[in-house]
Amino acid sequence: MADTNEILREHLNNIKTKIAERMAMNKRNASGRTVASLKVEVGDGHAILWGSKAFLAMERGRGPGAVPMNFVEIIMAWAQAKGISAKAKYGQNANQESVMRSFAGAVAFNIMKKGTKLHRTKQYDDIFTTVLNEELDKMSEAMAINLLDQVSTINDSTQ
Repeated sequence: MADTNEILREHLNNIKTKIAERMAMNKRNASGRTVASLKVEVGDGHAILWGSKAFLAMERGRGPGAVPMNFVEIIMAWAQAKGISAKAKYGQNANQESVMRSFAGAVAFNIMKKGTKLHRTKQYDDIFTTVLNEELDKMSEAMAINLLDQVSTINDSTQ
């Protein structure tokens, strides 16, 4: 008979693995930091799957609005991790770093003013929602079976 913590650990690890697979399948894994942020914590009859707050933006996009102070650097790091390069505009300094900074600045400004393409087009990348719901259903079933086993064991020992 499985113990509650084992069931929780198994199913949360399944969720973690499936999210990583979906991120790879949807090519949403630039630096690997977001998927690496997934951590399973199991305590006495409870469990938490920790993850970056970026997951919601990965599924739904990000609307327009304030951006972090270092957003241009974040975009530059993202572009580098994705292997994105930019070409100098006519008359622009051909220094690759300044070209990438200009590109990242334009992307950051566009996101700040309009939001991401995923948000603007009202599209949806199913990174975690379906996985979470399916695995929670399986976990509920496993927990119910575990509880029934415990109750029948109690009944057997009282006779």
